[in-house]
Amino acid sequence: MGAIVKLSTKNVIDLWFAEDTPIRQYKIRMNPNLWAMCQQVSKDFKAPSGRLIPSQYRKSDKVAFAKLVLDKFDESESVSDKDLVELAY
Repeated sequence: MGAIVKLSTKNVIDLWFAEDTPIRQYKIRMNPNLWAMCQQVSKDFKAPSGRLIPSQYRKSDKVAFAKLVLDKFDESESVSDKDLVELAY
């Protein structure tokens, strides 16, 4: 079973905003870095619609959240790559 999710907007939305089920818990365990980034982004995220409760977010709010998570995740990955290059020299 492929529980390591592809980094896409839909998958981030499904992981973060989905109802809590055993399958979701398994995906969280298999994707700890993505889950940690979602938790980090959620602390400071302000929904474009102004809604404060995630269960009331509009689709556009969820998409904005997912894009921010993916951007931050890419940033952290590129920093990790730079660290590896520096260690190689």
